[in-house]
Amino acid sequence: MSRLRLHVIACRVFDQELTVLAAGAKTEAQIRYLEIGLHERTAEYLHVALQGAIDSLSTDNFDAVALAYGLCNLGIVGLQARTLPVVVPRAHDCIGMLLGSNQRYLAELESCLGTYFQSPGWLEHLPADRVLRQQNLPVGAGLKMTKEDLVARYGEENAAYLLGQFAGFTRHYCRLAYISTPVPQAENHERAAAEIAHQQGWTFDRLPGDLGWIRRLLDGEWNDQEFLTLKPGERLGVSYDTQLIATGWR
Repeated sequence: MSRLRLHVIACRVFDQELTVLAAGAKTEAQIRYLEIGLHERTAEYLHVALQGAIDSLSTDNFDAVALAYGLCNLGIVGLQARTLPVVVPRAHDCIGMLLGSNQRYLAELESCLGTYFQSPGWLEHLPADRVLRQQNLPVGAGLKMTKEDLVARYGEENAAYLLGQFAGFTRHYCRLAYISTPVPQAENHERAAAEIAHQQGWTFDRLPGDLGWIRRLLDGEWNDQEFLTLKPGERLGVSYDTQLIATGWR
C-alpha cells in the first residue's frame, strides 16, 4: 500500500524539527517553507501566501495538504481548500505546537504572563541585526519595520518616535522560556537563548519540547481534537471555544 502523498506548508520556525521528523514520517511528505516574518505583518500577508501555496497544488502530485501553522495573527482565517483536503492544527501559534498542546502553552503564560518564548527555529532566524522578533504584536496595515519606510511614510520626527516604540516592545517581558527540542546543535541554541535572557535582564527557563503534535501532523494521524480537515471547497473560520477553528465563517 502506497503512503499518503502529503504536501506540508510550514513556517520556517519549524524547519529543524520537521527535518528530524520527516526522516521517519509515515507519509511521503514534501515540505515547503514560507518566510518566518510573514506573521509579523498584518493577517493579509500570511493569508495571501498560504492561499497561493494551496492553490498551486493538484491531485496529480498530492493527496492532501497540511499546514504547520496556528491561528498566527488570524492569517489562516478564510483559507479555502481547492482540489485537495487541507489539514490545520487547532493551535494558537507555533509555541503551543512545540510544547505539545495549547493547554501547556496557556499554563506557561498563566504562570508568568511576561514570558518571551524561544526555540531553535526562532533563534536560527533572528533578523540580520539580531534584534528579537515580535511575538503576537500586530502592526498597522502595510507598515514595515525599517527606518527608510517609516521616514518616507511618516516623516523623520514621527519615524523616530515609532522606532522608539517598536524598540521597546520587550519592556513587559521578564522571563525567557527556551523550548528545547531534539535538533542538531541543541546545546548551542540553549546557550544562545540563555545569553539573550542575561542581556535583557530576564530570568531563564528551559522547557522540554514535545513534538508529538507536529509528528501527528506529518504522519497523517489527524484526530478531531487537534486538527481540522477542510474538504475541497470548504473555508476555514474562527471558532470561539477551545477548538479555535471551524469549517466556514463564525
